[in-house]
Amino acid sequence: MKIAFAIIIGTLACAAGAAALPDEQSQLPIKEFMGHVMQRNAEQLWQWTALETDVHGERSGKPVTEEDWENAESDALTLQQLSYALEHSAYRIADVEWDKHLIAFRAAASASADAAERKDFAALQNAGDRINAQCVACHLTFAPDIEAPPPPLPEGF
Repeated sequence: MKIAFAIIIGTLACAAGAAALPDEQSQLPIKEFMGHVMQRNAEQLWQWTALETDVHGERSGKPVTEEDWENAESDALTLQQLSYALEHSAYRIADVEWDKHLIAFRAAASASADAAERKDFAALQNAGDRINAQCVACHLTFAPDIEAPPPPLPEGF
């Protein structure tokens, strides 16, 4: 009986505390949110899938240790959770295309987290590519000026 009473009191206290929170929106403009929050976190995830080749040879960002894989999963889950801020805040754009891009982005971020949890590097790379494709698609729809056109190909290509 004491436990049930404590649970009821605790639940009421939490509800009262939540109701007392101010109903505020982020004061960070969407360009700042995208550039400093979304982009930075996406880059952290993409570093785990980076493959670089130069005169010094080939290097990979592939997670190796348990901590690496855990960090890759955390980076993916961060992006997944940030997608909710774009859905339920001052950042949301009331457009069906926004919703489509957001759903696809969240699915790709979730796939990245699942791949990292399974330690599946190929799936992590694939999901990272899907995240990038969704970012670019959304930018082309809502902020085309931030996506640079591809450089011209040299003659003969």
